[in-house]
Amino acid sequence: MYKNVNYKLWLGLILVAFFIFIGFFGSYFAPYSKDYQVKVSYSESLVVPPLPPSKEHPFGTDKWGYDLLSLLLYGAKYTVFTVLIVAAIRTIVGSTFGIIRGLNGRPFAPKKKKITLFNSIPPVVIIYFIMIGVTINPSLSSITLALIQAFLMIILGIAGVHDVIYAKTSEVKQSLYVMASETLGGTKWHIMKNHILPILKGNLSILFMNETIQVLHLIGQLGIFNIFFGGTIFQPDFNIYLSITHEWSGLIGQARSFFSHSQWIVIFPLLAYLLLLLSLYLLSAGFTEQGRKKRRKNMYL
Repeated sequence: MYKNVNYKLWLGLILVAFFIFIGFFGSYFAPYSKDYQVKVSYSESLVVPPLPPSKEHPFGTDKWGYDLLSLLLYGAKYTVFTVLIVAAIRTIVGSTFGIIRGLNGRPFAPKKKKITLFNSIPPVVIIYFIMIGVTINPSLSSITLALIQAFLMIILGIAGVHDVIYAKTSEVKQSLYVMASETLGGTKWHIMKNHILPILKGNLSILFMNETIQVLHLIGQLGIFNIFFGGTIFQPDFNIYLSITHEWSGLIGQARSFFSHSQWIVIFPLLAYLLLLLSLYLLSAGFTEQGRKKRRKNMYL
């Protein structure tokens, strides 16, 4: 009974649904406002941030007295929805161009990829040099900066999606039943709707999940270089970088110096980031396993 259950798919769906819920409603569950700070005080002993995890602050506070659980809940929407929306637009736009080219262009022929100056540079480097001048102590709003960075991540990811879908569309187009449909007068719209899209449906699910993973990796890599999504505040007197939106890679990046002490400041944001990454990997693996089972089943039909 349980042998055929796709555990990876179900666990991935549950975790991703949980993160989407936190993205929508996290700020309502935050125990403190995002501006609340624990001040230095003295009761039975001197209380100085950062405070370790406690009943009042389950994830502790950072160096400046901000409650970490609250910051994670406030920043969840920027992390979760950026990943999903950027990946969705990459997949939709890249797939559209790939299908159109596959239907109208020459059959796909694998070629040795030419290495050019543009495709040899990692996307993180391109985005870094574009954003470094506008994202540190920005004059633009967080929303504007987020839109600029999201646009760059979309543009740099469309080509990869296009190539995959173009190759698959071209392969399906050369199959006998599609050729028969063309011979009988089937239009390109008919072929796309009735032959191409049903075949690509499983591939698009896997491709979308792989894109979410790539986008999350990219946001994390930019966070290492203090390019935080939505803007970065730099305080030269203390040589520190702070995330304006409290998105998770920003919380990790601004807390790197706490690996040697007060480790909870970096551990909890890192755990949240890794758990989101794990949920996306599980969902991707679940869709892959589901597609494999369908192909195996069709072999015996």
